[in-house]
Amino acid sequence: MNCPVCSSDMRNRSLLSHYSLKPNRVCPDCNAKYTSDLKTKKRQIPIVILGLVALGLTFTVSLKGIGWLLPTIASHIALWVYTGYAVSKVTNVKYTK
Repeated sequence: MNCPVCSSDMRNRSLLSHYSLKPNRVCPDCNAKYTSDLKTKKRQIPIVILGLVALGLTFTVSLKGIGWLLPTIASHIALWVYTGYAVSKVTNVKYTK
């Protein structure tokens, strides 16, 4: 992950910063504000949907029995594969109000 302003490498920075609930982050080197691009934000929608489906199927296995195990495993695999894909495509852009 690189800063879109100064191109500094921010991979070793803390992910749990005090900016985590704000719509932007701050580069620790140049103090420029940045955020993820629109395509990255849109890729979060399928993650939420897949997560809810996986959660629902997990509860279904506990309530209805082992017959629902294969769809549950498949939904979890799909969730984690898509999450890995979405994380690999994250792009940062300069933050503007």
